[in-house]
Amino acid sequence: MFLFESIPWYSWVMWCVVLAALIALNEVTRRWKWAGLGFFVALPLVLTLFVWPTTAGAGSSTGTWFHWVKVYSALIGCLGFMLIRYVPRLAKNRWMLMFPALILAINIGEAVIRDFEVAGMQGMHDGVFMVGG
Repeated sequence: MFLFESIPWYSWVMWCVVLAALIALNEVTRRWKWAGLGFFVALPLVLTLFVWPTTAGAGSSTGTWFHWVKVYSALIGCLGFMLIRYVPRLAKNRWMLMFPALILAINIGEAVIRDFEVAGMQGMHDGVFMVGG
């Protein structure tokens, strides 16, 4: 999109709105523990039980193992960082302080496995244009 066609002004405005909303939500969940628990515990629980089984199932572009694992590993990362921040005993535990590096390594590992899995795919697959290689 960025290199091949001009971008209309309303797309730039929407990009700025989305960026501002993400920054604001980040600040809200960072500043208040209960907001973080709502966004990273209650909301994913509701979405997992009632929304995602019907919208992100098999046959959709997000119905593969990779998308589910990425969502939940990122969620575990958020919850782990919240634990380090709000539980003083964990913040002093040197083994728990390895958590950021561990979750990053797991996320990289997931992406590498997925890259090997889709290396031979070309064209449209489940609504996603794949360029393997």
